[in-house]
Amino acid sequence: MQLKDKQQQTTTHRGQNCTSLKVLYGNNAVEFQDESAYYAFTSGFWSGISAEVKPYCIFKPSSPAAVSVLVLLSRLSQCPFAVKSGGHTAFSGAATIEGGITVSFENLKGIKLSSDKNTVAVQPGNNWGDVLTALSTTGVTAVAGRIGDLGVGGLTLGGGISFITNEYGLACDNVASFDVVTASGILVTASPTIYPDLYFALRGAGNNFGIVTSFNLQTKPLVNDQIWGGTRTFTENVFSGVVKAWIDLTLNSAQDPKAGSWIAWMNPGVKLASTELWYGAPNGSNSAILMPFYNITAMSDTTKTRGHAAYVVDNEATNTYGAREIFYDITVKASYDIALKSVDIFFNAIGALSAVDGAFPVLIWQHITNGSLKGSTRNGGNAMGFDAAGSPIHIIQLACSWNNTRDDNTVYKVMSDIIQAIKTESEALGVQNDYVYMNYASQFQDVIASYGTSKSKLKAIARKYDPKNVFQTLQPGYFRLDRAPVPDSGYFSH
Repeated sequence: MQLKDKQQQTTTHRGQNCTSLKVLYGNNAVEFQDESAYYAFTSGFWSGISAEVKPYCIFKPSSPAAVSVLVLLSRLSQCPFAVKSGGHTAFSGAATIEGGITVSFENLKGIKLSSDKNTVAVQPGNNWGDVLTALSTTGVTAVAGRIGDLGVGGLTLGGGISFITNEYGLACDNVASFDVVTASGILVTASPTIYPDLYFALRGAGNNFGIVTSFNLQTKPLVNDQIWGGTRTFTENVFSGVVKAWIDLTLNSAQDPKAGSWIAWMNPGVKLASTELWYGAPNGSNSAILMPFYNITAMSDTTKTRGHAAYVVDNEATNTYGAREIFYDITVKASYDIALKSVDIFFNAIGALSAVDGAFPVLIWQHITNGSLKGSTRNGGNAMGFDAAGSPIHIIQLACSWNNTRDDNTVYKVMSDIIQAIKTESEALGVQNDYVYMNYASQFQDVIASYGTSKSKLKAIARKYDPKNVFQTLQPGYFRLDRAPVPDSGYFSH
């Protein structure tokens, strides 16, 4: 068969699949490119890069059974697909697919708290604002994302850092069970006792093993839904003190695991350290471990006691839509020297973006503390290969937004060079760490390769549940078991 004939056959199959889904599930379940709802969907992605992708059709299942049918149709015709929960990935192809079927979970938004309030079943069309708002009057909460409009699905399958992660571990460590459609089209429940190997793989290894249709989350007590947090912003003259306070918090978090922080370093005309502080109970400013941040004069301060749900919804204001985006991350062993050096490298390099329209680069620090590492052992351990007895991990993340396609390669090169320089410095200081956090990684990074001995175990699990490589080949756009989404790019990749 000639290439042109194969391409025509492929297009025909995709059209037939979309039409079949429309016949089976009704006009409102499938949107084609000539329909207004199609444009509303594609233009609604957080990253403008994702918004450019044009799937053949959009499928909006209303039941797990419909997801099973989608998988079987795609297998039969070799039709590629992608799945969108919240759609907050920076690069294209992760939650939508050019010329294939993009699955939107907007009609799968159930939230059901168990009668004993120990678990809450959450379907993947929800974002974390939905979940925490539903729980806000119940006396319990969830290990949830920290920005309200982040989707439940991607954040949980990739790890999931929360305002209460230091106490309980990552979001994926606090899933009691997953309802998941496997490559055979069968819906199974994976838990520590039923399909435990699949349960292991779903906690941190992304969407390589199936399509999750419900996350049964373990809840945590939270009186009146009240926590404390907000942003203290510091100027350059006190940066060294801010760095010391943050590293001390990271290294000593066991003294008070309710406390946590991230820092976003930026230069919107003046160099700033936008320091998010939080505490898993009211009145965190009284916490001794956070006091060093209060001993440093701040330019501004928004910290206060508020509802957990209100806090994550308030944070949506930092999550503007429509710009082009890139993330990058590496991890290091937490230390003052590499922390300070990363700030210097970042601010010295971002001048190369001065001619890029709308460029807004940010260096972000996150931490995986001893409490987080201990949490990774819950329910048999997660897939990410952490050393639970090891040193706290400092995630060094880069993010940049900009306006125009013509500047993509410039931004990619500058971001790649910055992360490479920080990686090289970490090696020189002896604090390098192999792990790459999936949810902050770039399309050029091979995340699963950073999981150590877990990788071979994950590949064996994939062979068991997906011997035909359905999720490796037909769902190609995210972090696969053997490659980056965009391999061999020439940019920093590990």
